[in-house]
Parts: sequence; structure tokens; C-alpha cells
Amino acid sequence: MSLRASLSLSLFLGLAGTCLCQSVELLTTYTQSQLEATASLFGIPSNSFSADHDVNAYRVLYDMPYLGDTIQVSGALFVPQGFDDPCGLPIHVYMHGTVFKRTDAPSFLSLEGSLGGLMATLGQLVLMPDYVGLGTSELMHPYVHADSESDAGFHLMRAANALSEELGYTLNGQNFISGYSQGGHAAMVLARDLTTTAYGDEFPLSGAVPCSGPYDISGTQFPQTFEFETYSNPAYLAYNVIGWNSVYGTLYGDLSEVFQEPYASNMLDLFDGTNDAATINNACPSALEEFLQPGLVEEIQNNPMHPFQIAALDNDVYQWIPEAPVVMYYCTQDEQVFYENALVADAWMTENGSTMHSSTNLGEYDHGQCAGLAIFNGTLWIQDLVEECLTAVTDAEMASLVAYPNPATDVVNLRGIHAQTPWTVRSMSGQVVRRGQGSSVDLQGLSEGLWMIQAEGHKPTVLSLVR
Repeated sequence: MSLRASLSLSLFLGLAGTCLCQSVELLTTYTQSQLEATASLFGIPSNSFSADHDVNAYRVLYDMPYLGDTIQVSGALFVPQGFDDPCGLPIHVYMHGTVFKRTDAPSFLSLEGSLGGLMATLGQLVLMPDYVGLGTSELMHPYVHADSESDAGFHLMRAANALSEELGYTLNGQNFISGYSQGGHAAMVLARDLTTTAYGDEFPLSGAVPCSGPYDISGTQFPQTFEFETYSNPAYLAYNVIGWNSVYGTLYGDLSEVFQEPYASNMLDLFDGTNDAATINNACPSALEEFLQPGLVEEIQNNPMHPFQIAALDNDVYQWIPEAPVVMYYCTQDEQVFYENALVADAWMTENGSTMHSSTNLGEYDHGQCAGLAIFNGTLWIQDLVEECLTAVTDAEMASLVAYPNPATDVVNLRGIHAQTPWTVRSMSGQVVRRGQGSSVDLQGLSEGLWMIQAEGHKPTVLSLVR
């Protein structure tokens, strides 16, 4: 876990007359046994996860546009070793959640960053942008700023593509995105831009799993935050205001216009990239009325031209029509990112003709409890969509079973299964609880949780059952 070796690779791409450069450094190699142990720490059942490959973890430094300039940012790249599919690897861009301390970003192999090894061992090329102002970037992080999140993800995809020959992998042309919390917001906007802008000409979207993200900041996240006397993470509010002001420059001239003293005088120093969430939250009052200037929230809500309201609208990310599968996971007891964000996004897409999206309730869990369930299910959902080479299939190379919808409630369908194909449903301990045949599986009477489904001639898949 301590291996560090600089590969001293520098690549120069002539793009629109600009030299965009990237370098890559090997941070560590995760062995299959280490990845199995990590999966156990995250509570992933051993019979639903197999570490198929060792994984090399790299830090990539790359250029991206920001505020009319070109800046260097960092991100993590996870490459499965010994992957021999001639069709190559799918890209999986995972967008991380809120971090305040720069070294808590994925390229420093933080807790969330370590998930990259678990995803990559399945046979995915996993990319985790640190975002502007995090990782090695020393700018102010523009928290939940849609354009910079999308640009950080897209230009890391470009960098990974350019590094493929030197690092010994090929790509199969499939491009998936997932993310949780702030990462859900970032995943949604990158998926949007791979669908609606020229970004998709280089990396067409194959599927996206944005989870528990504030997709509707102006109409849902901001108003609901102030329906209560307290908010679970007041540091997020300061992060939002200070971060957006670093982009737009219009939210305030002095921070005392937003926050009361003594907090206004302390906030900027706390957001220097060296403090974690607990430190900043502990420096904020528990009551919102003690934190924000009196009347400010009402002023924002009653004035559609208020600079904060304009910025919020600029960072709403749900008003687009997916052309590839998009599933939004959420939990109904989320105290940080209100689950109605997903319902609003779902409703808008449906009303505007989308047939490629869905929103799925994973249960009555809070933000922290929902994270592992959403990220794990999202990774399996992506793995089910990965296209394998059409070669002769031996017993050891059976195709993975695709079950949908996943998560499911009462009935699940099995893709490519014939009417006479037998299947079994097992508990995660291996006990057979149901048998049948055909492409439809009745799950009524089974309890909420994870179940394993296997059909003859296919590898088993894990299904999440929700009520």
C-alpha cells in the first residue's frame, strides 16, 4: 500500500491550438487479497463480490479550462491488471462527494478514493476527478459548480484516453458515470454534457447513476434547507456561498453581508483547504438564525434576480433528456440532500418525453447509511451494462446475468433468458429460496435486502430488493 513510483510520463495533445499536458504517477498497487479485505470493511458480502484483478492506482495531473484560463488539476486513475478482453475496458467516471480538505480527494487515496480499486477490479477503468480546488489544485473549490465538475470529469477522460498506450490498456468505447452526494450532482451534469454537448462526440454516454445529489438547488435543496431551524451540516452553506462567489463574484462584497459575526470573520480562514468537515461544522452555530444575516433567506426567495438565485439556477442540472439509461438512487431519510431532488428530476424528464431514466427509492436511510447501498448498487448496475466480446463462451466465461429493474420491488426480468431456462433465487448465505424458469422472477414474499439470482448458463447477479 506504500509503493510510490513516478512514471515521469508527459503527453502533449494539440487541441484547438492549445497544448494540454498530463503526467501520471503510480501511487500503489492493490492486490486481489487487499481488495477482498477492503470489500469486507465496506460490508460488501463476499459471495456478491469477487476481486478479479490486481489494480494499479495512479494520480493524474491534467489541464482543464476554468474561468477563461487553463489550469492544472488532479484526479485518480485505477487500472485493472491482467485484463485480457480484446474489446478493452469500459470507462467508469466516479464523481466523489463533499470534501473540504484537499488531501481528502480521491488522488490521495482517501476513504472514498479507495472505492476505485473495488470498482476497477471488476474490469472497469475507473476515473475519479478531484475537482477544481481539491487534490493538488490550490484554488478555492467552487462547491457544486456544475460547469467545473463536468469539465474536470471530461478532461480526465481525455487524459485517460491519451495515457492508454503507455499504461497498457485499451478502451471499448463504453462510458459510464456514477457519483454520490455532491458527486451525484457532478455525475448528473457530466451525463448531461455527454448527451447535449460536443463532449459526447468523443465520449458518448452509455449509462449514468447519479445518487442522492442536489439536482434542483434553486427549487428544492435551497428552500427545504431553511424549512427547519437547524441543518445537519452548516459548513455546506458556507462552502456553497464562498465557492460560488469565487466563480461569479456577485454573491457578496464582504462575507458579513451573508453571515453574522463572529462567524463571518472566521469562515474564509477555515476554507483554506486544510480543515475537514468536522472542524468547520464545529465552528458554525447549530441554529441557522444565528448563522445567516436576518432576512437574507426571504430576500433571496422573494427576488428571482438575486445573485444567489441566479447562481442556483445556473447550477440546476436535471433539465435534459437522457439518450442512454440513467437511474437516480435516493433514500427517504436523507437529512443532507433532500430526496425530493430526485423526484423533481424524474418528473421533469418524464413530462418532457424521456423514456431512458428512472428514480429508485433504496429505503428509509439517512445520508451516510444510503451511501454504501447506492454506490454498490450503482457499480453493479454499470457492470451489468458492460458489453463483453462476442466470443465462444466456455463454462468459465459465462455471460453475467442481467436482471432489471435493479433494485426491484416485486418482479424482476432477466435479459436474454428463454421461456424454458431454469433459475434460482438464493439468500446471500447461499440458501435457495425460490426456483422457476423463464425470463420473469416473482419476488413477492421475500424480505428487503440483497438476493442472488442465477439462471442456467449465466454467472449469478446480485439483486437489491426494496419495499
